[in-house]
Amino acid sequence: MTAPHPFLPLIAETLAATAADSIVAIGELPWPEGAVAPARRAVAEVSGMAGQMERAGLAVAMLPAGMEQRDARQLIAALRDLLARQLLVFVPESLLDDTALLGLALTRQARFELDGTPWQAWSYDIRTYKSVPDWLNPKFWANPENWDRFRW
Repeated sequence: MTAPHPFLPLIAETLAATAADSIVAIGELPWPEGAVAPARRAVAEVSGMAGQMERAGLAVAMLPAGMEQRDARQLIAALRDLLARQLLVFVPESLLDDTALLGLALTRQARFELDGTPWQAWSYDIRTYKSVPDWLNPKFWANPENWDRFRW
């Protein structure tokens, strides 16, 4: 009996927590049994067509270890900005360091070891990326006491 893939629990947890209407899986990812089948794409396909693809609710990606760092950063940025509202990406530790991934506004979810290679899981969710600050409401805007007195 083979051991289950280490990515499967996190993928299943993310799928259970999301209300995504469409899901895309990028790269050679395992997928939990019984879960909604995603649209599958190759990494090269997504890299070349980032601006032409329809935005998905959730993108789950596994970047190959042999990918160039610059290409990996560009792919993650395209996934985050253009292709998905929520992102879960699995990255080999040797590909990008924590600083680069934090700079892309990602949050570390977990660390794994797969076939002797250390991997990290990072996520991004546009809904929880930044909380709304307290000052961003009409109560703190300029001269609210004059709103009904003067026409601006």
